[in-house]
This record gives sequence, structure tokens and C-alpha cells, in this order.
Amino acid sequence: MKNLKWIGLLFMISTDIYAAPSANDLLVACEDSLANGFHGSTGMMCSWYVTPCDCHNGKDLVIPRVCLTASESEESLAKIVVDGLKAQPALQLKSAEMAAGIILSLNYPCD
Repeated sequence: MKNLKWIGLLFMISTDIYAAPSANDLLVACEDSLANGFHGSTGMMCSWYVTPCDCHNGKDLVIPRVCLTASESEESLAKIVVDGLKAQPALQLKSAEMAAGIILSLNYPCD
């Protein structure tokens, strides 16, 4: 019985580890990255979500497509996402991937 408690606890912890970050998590990570450089786990997180690939081009596309050119810096993209999340607080309830896609697709639509 004691082992079942540990297995249950391990399961609860592991589900939290793999939970997708929210847009609010992205806001915090990008604000930290802009203030302190894109270092550590927050820097990696911000970079990952503000530089999406346009690789979801199938019919089941849910996240808006974003087509970046080669000239955008992580910093400029992070500023766009941070400003967008602050201007539209309702987006903070979405996943980081969805919110970044919505915000960036307005500035970098795919033709």
C-alpha cells in the first residue's frame, strides 16, 4: 500500500513536469530574458516560443502560421510577444504556443 502512495505521488509530479507552459509563463520568461539576456531555462523558453517554425502547414492546423524572415532578432520578437500579451490579457489564459502564434501571425503572416 505504501508503494502505491509513492507511485501516485510520482505520477502527479511527472504530469506537472510535462505540462505545456501557459502564455503567462511565457510573459514572465520573456520579460526576464529581455531584462537579463536570454540565459538559462527562461531564456531558452522565450527563444523557443518567439521563434516558431512554419512547420504546421497541414489541414489540422490550430495554431496560426508565422512566417519570419531571417532579419528578426530574438529580442525584437520577445518584445512583440510581451507587448501583445500585455495589450491582450485574455491571451495569457492560452498556451504559450497558441498566444505567441496569434501575436506573431499579426506581424508576420504567411502569404
